[in-house]
Amino acid sequence: MRYLYRARAKDGSIKEGEYQADRPEDVATWLRSRNLMPISVREMEGMPEKKVSSPKKSSSKKEGTSPGFLERMQQISTISIRDKAVFFRQLSTMVSSGLTLGASLDILKDQTSNKRLATAIKEIKRLLDGGYPLATAMRRRNEFSPLMISMVQAGEEGGLLDVTLDRVATFLEKQEALSRKIKSALTYPIVVMLFALGVLYLMVTVIVPKFQKVFAGINAQLPKLTLGVFAFADFLKHKWYLILGGILFTVLLLMVLQRMRSTRGFVDRLKLRVPVFGDILFKAIMARTMRTLGSLVQAGVPILTSLDMTMEVANNVKIARGFEELRNSAKQGASLGESAKKLKIFPPMVAHMLSVGEQTGKLEEMMNKVADWYDLELDQKVSQLTSILEPVLIVFVGGVVALVALAVFMPIISAIQTML
Repeated sequence: MRYLYRARAKDGSIKEGEYQADRPEDVATWLRSRNLMPISVREMEGMPEKKVSSPKKSSSKKEGTSPGFLERMQQISTISIRDKAVFFRQLSTMVSSGLTLGASLDILKDQTSNKRLATAIKEIKRLLDGGYPLATAMRRRNEFSPLMISMVQAGEEGGLLDVTLDRVATFLEKQEALSRKIKSALTYPIVVMLFALGVLYLMVTVIVPKFQKVFAGINAQLPKLTLGVFAFADFLKHKWYLILGGILFTVLLLMVLQRMRSTRGFVDRLKLRVPVFGDILFKAIMARTMRTLGSLVQAGVPILTSLDMTMEVANNVKIARGFEELRNSAKQGASLGESAKKLKIFPPMVAHMLSVGEQTGKLEEMMNKVADWYDLELDQKVSQLTSILEPVLIVFVGGVVALVALAVFMPIISAIQTML
């Protein structure tokens, strides 16, 4: 059977022709052997064009058999952003050094320590040997996001696969660095607060009750502050579960509201209004979305598709709606910069850089600069937060200790003065 094919050469030019084979996959394999990237294959008898797409979902086991326990555990395990970044970085290096894509994947599946990622690489290699493009093979696996797949597909069609793989690796490395900054900003105050609350709980439930027994034995007249501290100590010692239950209920309620479509927007807006941490969250989202948009445009992904994916990456309804408005404006031919100026969610600097990028034809460069600027702002914000929280928490713990000490020693001082 003869097929008409369309393929892209390494220099970006489009090649068309015909080839005799039994299946479209055989045509794709032949094209790859000639260093051509298959775009479409169709039968010459007039049948509709068939894109070289992924096959039906397959399993590592034969049909009718269930996967083993180890395979199920591998599917449950997670793949860190760092593991994915290393995979794309190594794949880019091997491909740019002259190794074929298949040989590179063979090497990576053996040296990857993450079992789930190794399984995914093995499946991609199998599909690749069947004549499918890398992006199509990756789309078969859940381990790779639509953003990664779109960037790889743009690189394949543009004949710049090694460059695009390097860009994906750089993008993931930046995302991991951003994630570490956010964790650093949240971990320190949480640990210190938990330690402070632990000290307070031990002081109120262990030390204070001993003084309470002493004062009850001498029938001393106790000040209101002392009575209040003793009452709080009794409540904390005997009904601590009410406080813990209240905290758990609040957390679960916020999680439920976050997942409900009708209330998620409210929760996302509330997050951005939290003092200090809301600003950190906003800067982190801006850095992530701007770098995503810049990376996608740089890889050759169409602007409307790039805005769609950036909207999903935002992970905040309020900011996602802003990118949705940008996409709708872009569909109508409007300028991204001018549209961003009309939306309050985007700072003036972002709107200005969008305008400059459109006017100069360097939109991806401007977006990456904005992301770098927000990364720098985030670094400074985290440093400021750490330097401010440390003395604040020390004063808080010291104030609590001073309050308890004052409540305990006031009756003793009053008793001594009475005796004198």
